[in-house]
Amino acid sequence: MSTLRRDGSLGAKRIARALRSLRVGLCFLYFGLGVWLTGRAVLPILRRTRWRGLSPEASVLRTRRLVHHFCRSFVACLDRVMRVAHVEWIGAEVLARGPVLVVANHPSLIDTPLLLAKMPQADFIVSPDWMRVGWLRPIIEAAGYLRAEDGAAVVRQAVERLRAGRSVVVYPEGSRTPPEGLRPFQRGAAHIALRAGCDILPVTISVAPRALMQGERWTDYPLENPVFRIEVGEAIRPSVSEGPEGRALAARRLTGVLEEYFEKRWERGRS
Repeated sequence: MSTLRRDGSLGAKRIARALRSLRVGLCFLYFGLGVWLTGRAVLPILRRTRWRGLSPEASVLRTRRLVHHFCRSFVACLDRVMRVAHVEWIGAEVLARGPVLVVANHPSLIDTPLLLAKMPQADFIVSPDWMRVGWLRPIIEAAGYLRAEDGAAVVRQAVERLRAGRSVVVYPEGSRTPPEGLRPFQRGAAHIALRAGCDILPVTISVAPRALMQGERWTDYPLENPVFRIEVGEAIRPSVSEGPEGRALAARRLTGVLEEYFEKRWERGRS
């Protein structure tokens, strides 16, 4: 009898695990197909019909708003429809106002969709690796995101876009946060803030239990629903120094301030 009960319990757990994997898989299938269809079908149709005659700038901004609405639906799919995650927002209303320079840590694969769900317009810096992903490339190009191929050019373009009234998002780690802790911060965000003369809006992203971190696939998704917590902090105002040497020193110091800020919150999120 005990053997039958144990086998029944194991069978029920396997079924529950399989159903959960199915729900998680459907969420990511929805994201992948949605991005592919938007880039390959929806955007071309809109350009030939409703968006005909729009300037390139207006077309880019409308594309970003479309991406924003899709990312909102993806987050809703995770949180409220399939119920495989819970997303908590703290102070996120300021993200929609713009223009803002957002600096965020990058613990999970879905950090960008999470931020886009709250930002109707934002410039992201995209690595060459993502540009080589066929189903993502049309959306990235249509949205006019910045490309991280030339650091100096990216800083210059980000400053231009902030001055034009756009928002810019920077992950100073340059890639996803490894399980052991934050990567050393690059100085690009500091240089952008100093040259644009703008404040930095720090956004701390934490997830517990850990999910979709570097090296993990969606099939490694935890059995317990992860809680994604996105907290927008008080703006950090850089101190501007005159001259190239002064700016270089100020960028180094500002990067140190950012590293300390995120290190404290990363450790707090892990405890």
